[in-house]
Amino acid sequence: MEILEELKDVIEKMNREIDCVIVEGKNDKVALEMLGLKKKILYHFQLEKIEGKVVILTDFDREGNRIAKEITRKIGEKRIEKIYREKFRKILKKFGRNDIQSIKNLIEEYYSKI
Repeated sequence: MEILEELKDVIEKMNREIDCVIVEGKNDKVALEMLGLKKKILYHFQLEKIEGKVVILTDFDREGNRIAKEITRKIGEKRIEKIYREKFRKILKKFGRNDIQSIKNLIEEYYSKI
């Protein structure tokens, strides 16, 4: 499945280049782990635990964008690797998705067919 390969490529780069990912919920965390993310994954309300270079992977809807802006304001733009959020947004949009947790469903759907 093309979308999963594209997302896995991004995850591989993130595993080499970042320290921490911030998500909205449990299913987002599970989806990223299923793709192979090895870095620390924190929820958006755990900002005090953030270390190093950060990627914000909240959903790409109004609420997710609001949360991403709030996190950016609180921790500062210099710590955030924005390129990965944009890559995820573009890949998911191309396949009609706008949330991170939908990746979990795509993976489960893919493996149920093989």
